[in-house]
Amino acid sequence: MSHRINIILDDDIWESLQAVPKGKRSPLVNQAIAAWLVQKNRRGAAEAMNALRKQARPVGGAAEDWVREDRDRHR
Repeated sequence: MSHRINIILDDDIWESLQAVPKGKRSPLVNQAIAAWLVQKNRRGAAEAMNALRKQARPVGGAAEDWVREDRDRHR
């Protein structure tokens, strides 16, 4: 489903948008907003992981050892 909205653009953005054919403007704006939202969500996830990383206590050992131990448990 599509939704029609009104937005206000700065003059320089409007001038640049005039170079885009009329039938292609909405898809262009839609793609730009979708890409911005993906970046925003990824940034938020990265910030959340960094916050968790700061709260977590260090775990001893190496990842290779953990994998070997796990593999040995399941044989």
